[in-house]
Amino acid sequence: DERLNAWRESKAVGPTLRDGLVELQGLRNGVAREMGYDDFFQFQVSNYGMSTAEMMELLDRLITETRPLYEQIHCWARYELARRYGVETPPRLIPAHWIGNRWGQSWPGLVEGVNMDALIEGHEPEWLVQQAERFYVSLGFPNLPPSFYELSDLYPVPEGETRRKNAHASAWHVDLREDVRSLMSVEANWDWFTTTHHELGHIYYYISYSNPDVPPLLREGANRSYHEGMGDLIGLAASQPPYLREIGLLSDEQEIDEVRWLLDSALTGPIVFMPFAAGTMSHFEKELYADELSGDQLNQRWWEIVARYQGIAPPEARPADGCDACTKTHINDDPAQYYDYALANVLVYQLHDHICRNLLHQDPHACNYYNRREVGDFIQTIMRPGATRDWRQVLRENTGRDLTAEPMLEYYAPLMEYLQRQNQGRDCSWPAE
Repeated sequence: DERLNAWRESKAVGPTLRDGLVELQGLRNGVAREMGYDDFFQFQVSNYGMSTAEMMELLDRLITETRPLYEQIHCWARYELARRYGVETPPRLIPAHWIGNRWGQSWPGLVEGVNMDALIEGHEPEWLVQQAERFYVSLGFPNLPPSFYELSDLYPVPEGETRRKNAHASAWHVDLREDVRSLMSVEANWDWFTTTHHELGHIYYYISYSNPDVPPLLREGANRSYHEGMGDLIGLAASQPPYLREIGLLSDEQEIDEVRWLLDSALTGPIVFMPFAAGTMSHFEKELYADELSGDQLNQRWWEIVARYQGIAPPEARPADGCDACTKTHINDDPAQYYDYALANVLVYQLHDHICRNLLHQDPHACNYYNRREVGDFIQTIMRPGATRDWRQVLRENTGRDLTAEPMLEYYAPLMEYLQRQNQGRDCSWPAE
């Protein structure tokens, strides 16, 4: 079984990394305690002005809010995957190697007939970056400084060159002033179309809070999730059909199947991602540092948490001396802050809902920010203060409510109705652990 073998190989490095993670646990906790924190997880959470208990309570509330929709997606996917692999009775927990992502944080390829890359055909990679810049300029942001294009590395290494680069997209604020750069490997496809819009969100966030009212030490997002959230907000805006029609990627004759569009978005985006980010990663890392899990506990506890929040199981028994969690790079080198991504996902839909309903008076499923300066003014109101103000106050003042998954659920409400019909008569629950 090629999928099973590939999955095994993806976890093979775990035992090698296990002792190193346990050592890092001790070092990180030691430094955090010298700084007055109970453990490293509490230190990382303090960026939000919250205690560990407050953060976990928030994450658990968001998981509870999104769980009914996730259960419907999980149920539909179980039956769809079982059909594809010729299994008559779908297992209650999805075998991890059935999913096209090593950690089950995204479930691509399940919606047939959705080929977003076709929209980008005929365009060069340079056009994707330029169009992303045009999007922001249309909202009232300035043109990118010439140094951005001179100093950034935006495209794949040309064939024949021997240098190597990290192909993962990232944005850099080199001097906390005007020197902004990006590292990407842009190619002409849908993923890079949305990614370029996202990455320039970071760049314009840098530019916005690099102003005299924000001291250099506070030139960062209102919290870590705000940076991801602002990039993802524009990534969502870039996928709206009216915008795609306006820039010529989608013709008037091309109809959008809203439910299929939403299903693909949910499977590869926030709904499937939330149980992994807010559930598995956050609870595992909290226990890793606060409860000081030992090396021989790591694998068992990881899969117990995965089963509880994601409804996924390993395809075979896992070794006690392994560390499948260690194969997720963030646990080793970007630790105890994966909840940033979960909170960013929720923030995106709350901001998008406010922009569409209250500023543009449009349907959030077909909402066009392009050339709307009032949208740019609203976004800059959030960006300009940097970290000089409490993130909760910023959100409350600009949207009128605290962080909530309700707008996300409203966005996916048509999908929920569809899935409930598809899953009628099925038992959609799974054993917690």
